[in-house]
Amino acid sequence: MTNQPADAFFAAWRTYRKIVDADYMSHREIGARVEATLRSAFGDEGFSILDLGCGDASVFAPHLSRLRPRRYVGVDLSETALGLAAENLKVLPCPATLRREDLLAALDASEERFDVIHTSFALHHLATEQKAEFFHRAAARLADGGLLLMTDVIREEDETLPVYHAHYVEWLRRDWSALTPDECESTCAHLVENDKPETFSTLQAQAREAGLEATPVAAFRWHKLVSFTRPHAA
Repeated sequence: MTNQPADAFFAAWRTYRKIVDADYMSHREIGARVEATLRSAFGDEGFSILDLGCGDASVFAPHLSRLRPRRYVGVDLSETALGLAAENLKVLPCPATLRREDLLAALDASEERFDVIHTSFALHHLATEQKAEFFHRAAARLADGGLLLMTDVIREEDETLPVYHAHYVEWLRRDWSALTPDECESTCAHLVENDKPETFSTLQAQAREAGLEATPVAAFRWHKLVSFTRPHAA
C-alpha cells in the first residue's frame, strides 16, 4: 500500500476488494498454499512473522489464524490500512504489532530475526536494484532455516516489461467484468505506471546472491508464490 489520503485509499480499497472477491489474482488459491507451506514448515511449534506491505490484512488474517504464530509484526505505509488491519488481526492467537514504515526501511528497523517474512503483491513496485537490496536485507532478518514467502506478479522469461504490461492489460480489460469501466481503466493505468515485475530467473539470481534458496510453490498466470529459504548455519 502507498501513503495516500483516506478518501483515495478507500476508493482504491473498494476496487481491490472487488478484484479479491472475484479471485482474479488467485488470492484464494495462493492463500491456501501459503497456509499449507507454513503448516508444513512449523506444524504446531509456533513462529514469528514479519508481514511486509500488510495492507488491511483481510486476505492473510484468516489463513494465519488457523496456524500458531507467536509473534506478528505488520508493516505498511498507509495509516488507514493499518487501522483496518488492527481489527482484522484480532483473530490471531497472539498480539499484532503494526508499524507505519517503508518496506525496505522496515527490514533495517531492528536486529530482530523472524522465522517467516511474508510479502504479498508488494515487491513488484520496487526497481530491479531495490529488489536485490530487499533480498539482502530480508536474509539478514531471517532466522536460520527461516522462510521468505513472496506472492507477487512475475513475468514470463520471454516477456519484456512493455510486453507484460500489454498482455496483462489486455486480459484485465477482457475478463475482469466485475469492475466498472472507470475502475478498469484506473487499474490499468496504475499497473502500467507502477508495476515493475521481474522474471523468476532474475529473482532467483538476486536471492542466491543474498544467500537464499528459491523454490517455486504455486503459479496462476503471472501470480506466483515463491519460497526463499535461509539455510541453517553450518
